[in-house]
Amino acid sequence: MKILVILNNGFEELEATGTIITLKRAGYEVTLAGDTTCVVGKHQIAYEHLKLLKDLNLKDYDLLFLPGGGYTPSLSTNQTITYFVEHNKYLAAICSGPTYFGNLGYLKGKNYVCFPALNQDFGGYFKDTYVVYDKPFFTARSVASNILLPFKIVLELSGKDKLKELLKQMEFLPNDIEKIIESI
Repeated sequence: MKILVILNNGFEELEATGTIITLKRAGYEVTLAGDTTCVVGKHQIAYEHLKLLKDLNLKDYDLLFLPGGGYTPSLSTNQTITYFVEHNKYLAAICSGPTYFGNLGYLKGKNYVCFPALNQDFGGYFKDTYVVYDKPFFTARSVASNILLPFKIVLELSGKDKLKELLKQMEFLPNDIEKIIESI
């Protein structure tokens, strides 16, 4: 599984880092990209050595992930979202990130969640929970769900056994593993 992460200036660092590291721990190949090779997050933490989005071949990726942060997505970010939708690839976003899908009209008829104060009439069905999967979209509520989102991705795309393996690797207590799986 190859995952493309787009980072724009103003992204929420914890949403990005928590999700990225968890997906890497699951064995997924993760590429960080942007319109520039260096971006600065909402809390002034810089991410350097990003791949340039314009240089990537989007067909090589299976899933697009966007952290939130309340930034305005760039034109190339919106074009990438559209490419993933048009090519039936998976998309994931957290907090304000799902609103980028909604603003482009892609959440019509879909179940989703985003930061509640940013929810608008996107033509879909807002769910008051942490993580929602409605193929091809994985959406998450807020920074509070930054570890649950990658768990849901692993569960849906690689199965329960792979998620159990990841949870054990991350030192979750054996009695809690089934509870976590059931909760997402």
